[in-house]
Amino acid sequence: MANFFKFYNKNIAYKILTLIIAILLLTFFFPKKEIFKYKFSEGKIWSYGDLFSPFNFLVLKTNQDTDLEIKKLKENQGIFCIRNEKIVRNIKKKLKKISLIRKNKHDYKIVYKIINTIYKYGYIKDYNNLTKLNNTNIIFFKKDKKWIPILHNKIFTHDQVTNIIDKSFRIKSRRVKILKRILRKIILPNFFYSQYYTDFFLKKKIQSIEKIKYSFTKGDNIIRKNEIVNKNKLKILFYFKKEYENKVWNKQKYYCLITGYLLIITIIFTLFILYIFYFENKIFQNNREVNFLIINILLISLITITILKYHSKILYIIPFCILPISVRSFFNFHLSIFIHLITILLLSFITPNSFEFIFIQITAGFFVMLTKKNIYKMANLFIAAAKITITYIITFSLLTLIREGSLEKISLHTFSLFFFSGFLTLFVHPLIFLFEKLLNLTSDISLLELSDSNTPVLRLLSQKAPGTLQHVLTVANIAEEAAVAIGANSLLVKIGAIYHDIGKIENSTFFTENQHNIIDPHEKLSPKESAKIILEHVSTGVELARKYHLPDSVTDFIRTHHGNSIVYYFYEKQKKKYPNLKVDKKQFQYSGPKPFSKETAIVMIADSVEAASKSIKNPSTKDLENLVENIIEKQKTESQFSNADITLKEIEKVKKVLKKKLRNIYHTRIEYPSP
Repeated sequence: MANFFKFYNKNIAYKILTLIIAILLLTFFFPKKEIFKYKFSEGKIWSYGDLFSPFNFLVLKTNQDTDLEIKKLKENQGIFCIRNEKIVRNIKKKLKKISLIRKNKHDYKIVYKIINTIYKYGYIKDYNNLTKLNNTNIIFFKKDKKWIPILHNKIFTHDQVTNIIDKSFRIKSRRVKILKRILRKIILPNFFYSQYYTDFFLKKKIQSIEKIKYSFTKGDNIIRKNEIVNKNKLKILFYFKKEYENKVWNKQKYYCLITGYLLIITIIFTLFILYIFYFENKIFQNNREVNFLIINILLISLITITILKYHSKILYIIPFCILPISVRSFFNFHLSIFIHLITILLLSFITPNSFEFIFIQITAGFFVMLTKKNIYKMANLFIAAAKITITYIITFSLLTLIREGSLEKISLHTFSLFFFSGFLTLFVHPLIFLFEKLLNLTSDISLLELSDSNTPVLRLLSQKAPGTLQHVLTVANIAEEAAVAIGANSLLVKIGAIYHDIGKIENSTFFTENQHNIIDPHEKLSPKESAKIILEHVSTGVELARKYHLPDSVTDFIRTHHGNSIVYYFYEKQKKKYPNLKVDKKQFQYSGPKPFSKETAIVMIADSVEAASKSIKNPSTKDLENLVENIIEKQKTESQFSNADITLKEIEKVKKVLKKKLRNIYHTRIEYPSP
């Protein structure tokens, strides 16, 4: 049980639980259907190789296809008529009774020729319906319970009957006129248009329209390599994609996919936790910072999953580069790039054209990280957004050139997505602010706000300890230059240096820099009491930092700027005062901790050097150089840098900067003659 609590106290259990929740969340939200790996659009070349169907599938007609077919049926519909067989027989009987025709054999032949010609196919009554017909329309008439088809242009109309009667008789006489009149009166239509049957059979044809447009069996070729995706092929590919994602799927594959997702996500998060454990151990020890990184990965992943689910064509509108920028605002370059890399690798398993996605996003991420770290400046943020947009456009164009062989088919719509993604990157500041408030983290933006000398705690410092204020500003100036020289976080160093001595607000007169024209109050106290007041400025500073809600990263400078060193002046004074007594070092020693980063180590060095330089009257260049060397060597001897990740080479660079800055501060001035 004791081992369990020891395990939990190290925060390992919390981290494992957080990782398990993140892994399960992503596994749950990742798409469960097999992703169709081909990308296609109308008018573009199919560059993936011949595609064969692994199963049988059908391509159904759309409503538009069906409507077009119905329209064609209506245009070419058959006309259904009733044919009266008795009419012809009755006409022939009447003709036989007419003496005018019966007595003249020539006229008799002409009349019967007219009758046979007209009624060979028939004579229709309704003329208006025929004017709308074209050459493909067919007229049907019922005979022996069967519908017999006839081309509509073979059926005579009223005008055609009149015309054939007129042309059949070449001689113009009174007798012929009477004969024509008789024929016009006797010859009657034997075809009668049926609206009922016409509508009935049209409806039947519409109902029998085939719903299947194309049918593919297993092994059929769907599209060949380098074939242009036309309108029909586009439709076929859409149906194939849909069927592919539905048919190539079963419970066994579902569970295999879930297992695959779970293992892949676990591997990526394991890489993440191992990286911060081995290379960013300070972050590993801080649960809030680990949570921040995991939340960032989850946030960008869930946004991507949502876009892919509902509108995958606008994938590139997502500002993926906002991830490394937000991480960079709190941490270093290497961590921000690593987080960006593992997130893009993670998402590449669910995005179409994964190579294109990985190449574009990683390239853009690297380029944006080359922007100056002080991204809190709007000018630099706009530069970063411009870099992202330009990188997207160039890399996408080059990939299209390789894939298509030309840039003609690049869509302006895609470019608009890149521009919008660059624009969305500008919203990183509100996102950073949100993370600061939710997780109590400190970004460069917040640090910049703390540099304002009108903050309540600095106003109080200027009123109660003006000498200390000048001291911390000088230390901040020196330390910032040293941080730049070794590539440390110069802004954090500057702010940490400004606030490191706020504990001197209380009992300010007990510190040398604030003792102007007053009697030293330490003269009335014992060395032990004096040391206690001096030592307490660290704990007082930490309390003031909490009161004024200073970030933990700034409070760290207050805790560590003296490490666990000893207040030697009063320690030696105590030894001289009581030579026969053993002096307890702990009563004159700061409680620490020692500096645990490059930044806190720099402030410790700069603070000690600047304070010691004030004790030398008219220092020469040699004096200042020796002072820097002696103080840093003393701190090395005391192992004050044992917990910090600063190297000896970096300490040497810090030395050079300090010597140069001190020479500038204490440079020899020209003596002007007195007036």
